[in-house]
Amino acid sequence: MFLVTHRAVFSRSCPSPWTENYAVLGGRPAVSSSGAAAPELETDAELAFAFRTAADLLAERWYANRMDDSLVLVVLYNYRHALELGLKVVLRALVDSIKFEVAPGDEAPEVVEKVGKKLAQTHQLSVLTGYLVQLAPMFRMRLRDDVTSLCDEVHALDPSGQALRYSMVKGQGGATVPARPDPLYVDVPEFARRAGEACTTLDLLFDQITNVQDWQVNLGPDYLRQRR
Repeated sequence: MFLVTHRAVFSRSCPSPWTENYAVLGGRPAVSSSGAAAPELETDAELAFAFRTAADLLAERWYANRMDDSLVLVVLYNYRHALELGLKVVLRALVDSIKFEVAPGDEAPEVVEKVGKKLAQTHQLSVLTGYLVQLAPMFRMRLRDDVTSLCDEVHALDPSGQALRYSMVKGQGGATVPARPDPLYVDVPEFARRAGEACTTLDLLFDQITNVQDWQVNLGPDYLRQRR
């Protein structure tokens, strides 16, 4: 009789001995001379990049090796989630920057308050792109039409982020129905190209609004600068 032993695959403390087999997720110890710094937490921007990268790699592998078509669902879902996270990252930053510019006693535009409340609740790409189209011009930015178009196409395919995860989903009246009752033909390389470009566009928008936030921190809100 053979005794099979299993090594724990998850640990809350640093494994010893350390090997290259381990990945580190979650809060990472911050480098600080005092040793009192808070851990560096993951960000949604990092996760968006991770989902996009996974989709890129799997799409390339599927095309090169003609793997099972069911893997394309994983490609689509990973790109979809990368887009959702990317949109939310940009929207949160825009909301913060717009509110920073609101003078005491004034109110932020109604759409800003709406986005701030709805952002955590919605997973619909078309709703998120709609918000971004409204907010971006407040800082002389815009969401490219090809990004909006792609997000609308993905939204039509999977409005809530469920259809790409399951073979059966909840339909009208609560009944369970097939997620894909009819054939769906996907040009995988073309979709990967467009989705990758859309993710890159969102990254660039986030960089732009981050630069705006640095400027805001250094110079203060516009309503104060006008009084000087």
